Amino acid sequence: MKKVLKSPEPEELKNYKERFSSQFKRWNDLKRNKETLNAIRKTLASDQKGLCAYCEMSIHENNRSVEHFIPCKESTKENNHDLDWQNMLGICRPPGGVEDDHEQNSKLLKYSRCCGHKKDGFIPDGRLLNPLNLPILRLFKFSSKDGEIRPDKKACEDSGIPIENVQFTIDTLELNVQRLKNLRLAVIDEIEKELDDETIDINRLEEKVAVEYFGNGTDNWPRFFTTLR
Repeated sequence: MKKVLKSPEPEELKNYKERFSSQFKRWNDLKRNKETLNAIRKTLASDQKGLCAYCEMSIHENNRSVEHFIPCKESTKENNHDLDWQNMLGICRPPGGVEDDHEQNSKLLKYSRCCGHKKDGFIPDGRLLNPLNLPILRLFKFSSKDGEIRPDKKACEDSGIPIENVQFTIDTLELNVQRLKNLRLAVIDEIEKELDDETIDINRLEEKVAVEYFGNGTDNWPRFFTTLR
């Protein structure tokens, strides 16, 4: 999980809310308006540099969904979380897709859910970290032995965020599901092999990593950006 910087509300969403300002429109209503929905998805993906707001897997047209940090079921006419731009995040979908009926994929789904699909209808109570409100410095560290994401005690102390909240977030979003740990390990192993390459000029390593992995900040981030960083 990394800090997300949101751009201004998409014009399509702003126009949609103005057009139906006298009505109590829900998320399911908006989804019928493909132009507005696509603008939201595109802007979220751009803001998040192509990564899931929670686990940092790559999100693209076939595996993304819109997450409402405060569940839509909490919406009222006075406080409509469904259409609140600041309440929307782009997240990954579990492998196989939520509508896959094959037995094998159904079992995979059951044991590999993470992020918003694991959070489900949980109502944030102050313990769950919101990517929009994270500090710039990292709060997590990553194990090269098992690929786990863990709270960084010193970083938590420096930022004033209780370490218990960081662990609660990891557990609630299931950020250590085996599927994610295996994928992180693959990333870490690749970097360690490169670091062991005796031909690398250590003085140019930072520049090389910035270009090779991060596109000098001009492209989408690679999955597990924080792990790589």
